Amino acid sequence: MAKYIPDIKSHRWVILAPGRLGKPAASNKDYTISTKNGLKVAQECPFCPGNEAKTPPEIDSIKKDELWLVRAFSNKYPITDIHEVIIHSPDHCQDLEDFSDEQLLALFRIYKKRLTTLSSQGVPILFRNHGVTAGTSLPHPHSQVIVLPQQINLESLFLEPVKNMVLDNNHFVLYCPDFSQYPYEVWITHKDCSKYEFGASELLEIKLEHFNDEELLDLGQLVQKTLKGLQKILGKFDYNYYIAPKPPFYLRLIPRVVTRGGFELGTGLSTNVLDPAVAAEELKKVIR
Repeated sequence: MAKYIPDIKSHRWVILAPGRLGKPAASNKDYTISTKNGLKVAQECPFCPGNEAKTPPEIDSIKKDELWLVRAFSNKYPITDIHEVIIHSPDHCQDLEDFSDEQLLALFRIYKKRLTTLSSQGVPILFRNHGVTAGTSLPHPHSQVIVLPQQINLESLFLEPVKNMVLDNNHFVLYCPDFSQYPYEVWITHKDCSKYEFGASELLEIKLEHFNDEELLDLGQLVQKTLKGLQKILGKFDYNYYIAPKPPFYLRLIPRVVTRGGFELGTGLSTNVLDPAVAAEELKKVIR
């Protein structure tokens, strides 16, 4: 069971999570990857088709012709008492950048399903770690959802104003906020957010759990275009993204191209070496 320890003065928290001990770590160099039924599968990977018994029991899934497209189960090495893993695809090597619209929609549908279900049990935060410097321990593409008690004081950011816009589609806008803490940091938010003043109660209703399939696919396609565009600038890169744990909705994607040092750790301040306006202009050239 997780233990929450507060700092009385700052109201910040530490989570003691002994369940994380023993968490496995592997890279694709450790696996034998072959092609089966058109899918790249690693025989040793617990997240690949045929190895379902190596994970905790399935909590949720979206299937096609009795085969799963995405699946969710409890994390064997949890941070909190409710900690789930969402497998993006049966394919060991394919991720969002190369997904079909069908696979994108399946992924964002299960995001919606898990957040809808877990929001009654606390504050769920959904996130994706990609690459070793971003915290990945197993390479098969996956996201995670952690539920925190309502009384925990979160330091997550509120929705930043839309400045330095890069691209939009029917429902969402992609931009580099002035408050970007990392080079090439990008945010995606729903266009409805711009209809209301800061603090308006209507903003509390703009969340992933309320999006329809058209909106979910629009969101997935914009994330996909963003990742492809960033690859053109950065090459192969590690990144994190997360969905705002409290409304209004935003998805924040952070390329892990810098390492925080003693100054940032000691002060809580961030140093960004790239002006967000410049980043946005660069991204406009590669994200279409």
